Amino acid sequence: MITYFSILAILLSVVGVFGLVMFEAGYRRKEIGIRKIMGATASELLYMFNKNYLYIVGICFVIAVPVAYLGVVSWLAGFAYKVPVYWWVFLMAFVVVCLITIATVSFQSWRAANENPVNSIKTE
Repeated sequence: MITYFSILAILLSVVGVFGLVMFEAGYRRKEIGIRKIMGATASELLYMFNKNYLYIVGICFVIAVPVAYLGVVSWLAGFAYKVPVYWWVFLMAFVVVCLITIATVSFQSWRAANENPVNSIKTE
């Protein structure tokens, strides 16, 4: 049951990140077009978007780890058999979240970066 709800939570977060990237790409459409005209490559635009989102993920990770650690330790205190909380579990969770975020952001940003820049600029 926990696995199903975890998968559901991950899917909801991916949909949220996807919607946020779609909104930002639409909002920054003219900027992307101007950058493309000035010579920016698609990989540079992908780096620009991914850098912003990985910064956000890093800040959220720094806030979430102490809260999660304290929550898990207090929850496990009520059990007869104690299980240690390892640091690599948090690191693995961070890596998985970063990979999911990079995949989601790159997918949507790739579409915005490969769009014809003339179409985005002439809508003024």
